[in-house]
Amino acid sequence: MSSLNDQLVLKEGQVFLLSHGSGDISGTEGLGLYYQDTRFLSLFTLRLNGQAPPLLSFSSAQNFMGVLQLANDIFRLPDGTTVLPQTLGIRRSRFISQGLHERIELVNYNRFAVPVALALQFGADFRDLFDVRGFSREKWGELSPPAIEDGVLQLCYNGLDGIMRTTRISFDRPPDTIETQVPGTNTPIIEPGILVPVVGAPSYHIIIEPPTATALWNLVLQPQTPLQVSLHVMPDTSEGGPPTETDISSSQSGPHSVPAVTDLLDTLKDDHYDKAVRRMRASYQDWNAQSSKAATSSEEFTGLIRRSAIDLRILSSVDVGGLFPSAGIPWFACPFGRDSLITALQALMLNPQLAIGTLRTLARHQGTKEDPWREEQPGKILHELRMGEMAHLNMVPHSPYYGSVDSTPLFIMLFVETMRWLDDQALFDELMPNVWRALDWIDTYGDVDGDGFVEYVASKDPAGIRNQIWKDSGDSTQFPDGTLAETPIAAVEVQGYIYAAKKGLGELLKRRGLPEGQRLVGEADALRVRFNEQFWMPDAGFYTQALDNEKRAVPTLTTNPGHALWCGIADSEKAARTVARMMEPDMLSGWGLRTISANSPSYNPMSYHNGSIWPHDNSIVVAGFKRYGYVDEALAVIRQVADASRYFHYYRLPELYCGFSRDALFQ
Repeated sequence: MSSLNDQLVLKEGQVFLLSHGSGDISGTEGLGLYYQDTRFLSLFTLRLNGQAPPLLSFSSAQNFMGVLQLANDIFRLPDGTTVLPQTLGIRRSRFISQGLHERIELVNYNRFAVPVALALQFGADFRDLFDVRGFSREKWGELSPPAIEDGVLQLCYNGLDGIMRTTRISFDRPPDTIETQVPGTNTPIIEPGILVPVVGAPSYHIIIEPPTATALWNLVLQPQTPLQVSLHVMPDTSEGGPPTETDISSSQSGPHSVPAVTDLLDTLKDDHYDKAVRRMRASYQDWNAQSSKAATSSEEFTGLIRRSAIDLRILSSVDVGGLFPSAGIPWFACPFGRDSLITALQALMLNPQLAIGTLRTLARHQGTKEDPWREEQPGKILHELRMGEMAHLNMVPHSPYYGSVDSTPLFIMLFVETMRWLDDQALFDELMPNVWRALDWIDTYGDVDGDGFVEYVASKDPAGIRNQIWKDSGDSTQFPDGTLAETPIAAVEVQGYIYAAKKGLGELLKRRGLPEGQRLVGEADALRVRFNEQFWMPDAGFYTQALDNEKRAVPTLTTNPGHALWCGIADSEKAARTVARMMEPDMLSGWGLRTISANSPSYNPMSYHNGSIWPHDNSIVVAGFKRYGYVDEALAVIRQVADASRYFHYYRLPELYCGFSRDALFQ
């Protein structure tokens, strides 16, 4: 499997594209055009005279737009003339706006005319994203043969959920012919292997060969004369197409209209491709104009900040509640409780609209009943919301799924911090009922065994999550001998979130003269006392990662206590020892803080949660260091993570990277 650095990833709103660097989509490695957790394009290839043009370079620095430069291989004309390699330039420019829009420009750098055959092949398997990732299913809907209506190529799928999904492809320059191919059978082919690990998923993936259509142009390229072919690939469902999102700055004005895809195609035909691109660029300029600016004495560090701010824009989508950040591209481009909340909280200084939209979106889906399949409970904040066929059919519980213990206190924390920044009375009145319900969940359902701490219980269903914290892999909470901690588990960072939620909300209510404030502050203070008594490991001079079902401390040294420092629940003396221990080389790698100590028997620098480095985790720990006055230590961690960013494309920090020690080559 190729890395994301070898792939082109573009996103705008609820539509995203994952292709090879050449621009092609081969149907492998999860490549495709996605909308609402469905792959609306699984095959898209460009061939010139039957050959795949070699890639010269590609760029996706603007996130919504990519530019790919290709060239020709050697070939002969019918009269025997040889067309040498790299004498025909092929430029594929594409952008995302409610769909994929691409302009193919061909330039002949020979001194003679060159006839060529341009072929674009399209196919759509309409597979659910969970299906693509390897999650088990037994039945699929019906794929229809390609159809052409009023010059628009249509690929259709009648889903088992009753929704008709259609990919509509139009061309500004009509093809000379469109050839369709229907495989003899649509029976899924099951092969060993798995694309992306999914909790509860079997180790196989499925290949579906969909009907395809090939658009053909017979062109004559005159010397030094550009020739263009533009196309538009629009996802559509019987429930409507993607909402308009090019003017993302207007996301607070209310629900957006959903234009008919056919109307949008007519508009694009009448409007020049370059004007459409300029509209998209203008939306990014609006985002930048509405966001805070940051500059430092380091050009590289300023570049990291600016890249991060731009990437927040691509990660964001518009819901009826406003603008909210999704968890990540490509597999988690959806509302995520924990991830969206932490992102919005950390981005309040950049743009508070993210916080408002996140709070409203999550409040709209707050739990109302007890549903073991979705792990829903009254007042609970969701973990993950999906819109695909498998979620609609209850093949997966993500409609939404509530399997996280920390989304609910983080919701209250974001609400409190948003009020500190905005002091918006109308927003306060709107969301307080949701905040009260979240508090009721903490006190009623969160404390599973009545010991005064909030615990999580492993999902009883294989489709659910065992460890319902940010380190949600199955082996992230284990004893030194490799024994997995049994639930209910009280995680160290979760107690910090509960403390910060109650303390912050209590102080907010006290400032507003509301009597419940003093009670909440008292509950937070009492939790702090219990926490420092039971989570502290005197011999290690460190906080335990968690208490298991028998209230035994899980002694593995992790970065999780840094989250508790961020929340202010740690005693000052204990915080000092925790900071000092984290700065030891077994935890501070030279590229940032590892999730666990390298001295731990379970340490693996290439693992997901047991030794890798997570930039978001480091940022929270740094905030904890700063809260307790350890500025030098915080700067040291920031410097290491910033140094690591220099070795990633566009200074873009990934979700995580390996926790190997920094060696002399990088000093």
